[in-house]
Amino acid sequence: METIRMIEDLAEEKREKVELIVRRHVAACQRNGFLPENLERVYIEAVEMVDLDERYPEPVVEEIRDWEPLRRYDQYVGPRAA
Repeated sequence: METIRMIEDLAEEKREKVELIVRRHVAACQRNGFLPENLERVYIEAVEMVDLDERYPEPVVEEIRDWEPLRRYDQYVGPRAA
């Protein structure tokens, strides 16, 4: 009952993220031939995952460079030509 209330109290965007995680998890379980034992626990962990993603987002690495690396390709010279 507390889990249902927790899901209902989530913002719409957050709830959609949680539902997406749960659907993917259940689909993966079905592909492997079983269903999750405790769907309530799956929802709780999905909410925790969304909270962690919001708290610690993936860093965006911007590579700023205005130069290109120097590339030199040596040409093969056979033993007779050398």
